[in-house]
Amino acid sequence: MAIEQYKLQLNTPLMTVWDFISIPENWLPLLPDFIRLNQLSLTNYHVFLYLKPGPIDREVQLEFNIQLNKQTHSVDFTFHSTTGKVTGYGFLKADAPTKTTTNLTLAIEVKLSGKTGLLFKPALTSLKTSWSQETLNKLALLLNESEN
Repeated sequence: MAIEQYKLQLNTPLMTVWDFISIPENWLPLLPDFIRLNQLSLTNYHVFLYLKPGPIDREVQLEFNIQLNKQTHSVDFTFHSTTGKVTGYGFLKADAPTKTTTNLTLAIEVKLSGKTGLLFKPALTSLKTSWSQETLNKLALLLNESEN
């Protein structure tokens, strides 16, 4: 199964978008229900989120490993929860159809294990979609504001 991709076109030049997304501290706090961020190293971050996937609400700590690909303007990432029950991967990529517009793509795959995985699997697709769209919309607002 292919990873789902969510796209948004911005009226912002490619290098402005790349300069922003290439710094994880700029976009990790835009994840839905973000609480706080701790940088562990140049490529590793702990992200604390308050998840509300259904009847159980709780704070979750995800460790992200971030890899930048300057040639393709892509931020590739993997993540896992401290309990190991949540794992995933994805990318945030910018490409320019014109000099003044940039296509921003967010792709994310999340895997849940154990009983929790079985319980929340039906809600996972809608959760990924809402997370991706909300994150892209927040990025668009910030990047469009930085252009004004």
